[in-house]
Amino acid sequence: MKFIFDFDDVLFYNTEKLKRHIYLCLDNAGVSYNTAETYYKKIRGGEFSLKNFILDLLKKEKIKEIKMEDVYEDIMSKCPDFINKELVDIVRKLGKENCYLVTYGEKEFNKEKVERSGIAPLFCEINVVSGSKKEIIERICAKHKNEKAVFIDDVPKHFENLDFKKYPNLKTILFDDKGLEKLKTEISKA
Repeated sequence: MKFIFDFDDVLFYNTEKLKRHIYLCLDNAGVSYNTAETYYKKIRGGEFSLKNFILDLLKKEKIKEIKMEDVYEDIMSKCPDFINKELVDIVRKLGKENCYLVTYGEKEFNKEKVERSGIAPLFCEINVVSGSKKEIIERICAKHKNEKAVFIDDVPKHFENLDFKKYPNLKTILFDDKGLEKLKTEISKA
């Protein structure tokens, strides 16, 4: 059985922990929590670059004595603290050869989050996409057509347009408040 995991808000507490930490680090640098949160909501939607976000806010607030790189490092150094430890333990037990990572977002920032979190070595393949995950998910299913492939994501739209007729070995799990339980049930069937 192969497992395809999303990163943000599945393996990594992006919304719940990292985002809050970003705002706190910016607040410590002189950009108010409210200003950072408001600006984030304004620009969010496309690919998010943390470095550009910090630079824009430091310029907007006319903060010259603090370097973007220092704020960035303060933020990124905490990535290991934001992993979903219980789920990561499951990934370890499943084995690198059975686990793939497919995440959405800006390549540099997302690759660095994965690396800095310490979980990159747990996956045989890591993909960062700026659009649909369909092509990569279906490629993995085709590569392992004689095995069940389980795709775990917290965003239902990433399940849209997947070709379940062409890839009957594909199963999806919405990683919601019962996501971990659903995944454990699926693993127990193997």
